[in-house]
Amino acid sequence: MIPAIFGYHYFSKNNWEKDSLSFKLMTWNVHAMGTFNSPHEKEHALGIVEVLQEEQPDILCMPEYGKPVDIKRKDYTKTIINNGHYSFFRFNVDNSYGTQVDIGTAIFSRYPIVHYQAHQLSTYIYLVEADIDINEHIVRFGVMHLHSFGLSDEDKAIIEGVKYEQNKGDIIKSRSFLWKFNEAYIHRAEEAEKARALIDQSPYPIVVCGDFNDLPFSYTYTTIRGNLNDAFAKLGRGLGRTYNQIVPTLRIDHLLYSENDFKIKAFKTRYSDWSDHSAVIANFQIVNHKAN
Repeated sequence: MIPAIFGYHYFSKNNWEKDSLSFKLMTWNVHAMGTFNSPHEKEHALGIVEVLQEEQPDILCMPEYGKPVDIKRKDYTKTIINNGHYSFFRFNVDNSYGTQVDIGTAIFSRYPIVHYQAHQLSTYIYLVEADIDINEHIVRFGVMHLHSFGLSDEDKAIIEGVKYEQNKGDIIKSRSFLWKFNEAYIHRAEEAEKARALIDQSPYPIVVCGDFNDLPFSYTYTTIRGNLNDAFAKLGRGLGRTYNQIVPTLRIDHLLYSENDFKIKAFKTRYSDWSDHSAVIANFQIVNHKAN
């Protein structure tokens, strides 16, 4: 068993008993599959593919997935499908990186996706809805990547400098991008309210996951969570940091579920160098045994 480090809770592959009503879910913001890591795009993409091959989730949700449009760039979708034995794939484009890469939300599944719809919450922001038939039990998955703070690498460096009081000039500079925080909070609040309305309309047991870009107990988080359970709050340990570029911690990637319909069997947050986010992974068992 891999040891727990930096507050991450790891579980072994053998500490849960999988049956026909059990599934492993992974949500991971993959930072456009290395698109933003020039000139090391290939290294990051291959690192992500390797992590996915090690984890082997039954259902894989990937906000900020990068799918090349330019045929000169490598598309790793088929590799992920083949390595993970996925029979079903859906991709919703949020925006584009020039004319080279489409960026959006991808869902890979070993189980049939019987319904799929993308609901626009605001400009470039969607809640992707997929109804998946897990051995004759339909589960609705809602995957989202909400409005970010829009911080540049320079902004992040300034935040780190202010925190350690390395440069008083950075404190003055930091005030210049506070408007980004205010604007992002307003956008996310509106997106969260729309997402909550969609969640409430689900006729099926529901799992909600993705990059909320906001902390636990924020308006965004509490609105979306509603009466759902938080997988980290149930089985996680430590601080549960999921965003890796600003320390000490930001838990902004979440996995929520209905306690009446699912029992969570295991949970972990997996750090890697290949994305600015950590993957959030859980094993679930369906306990609402009414077949569809």
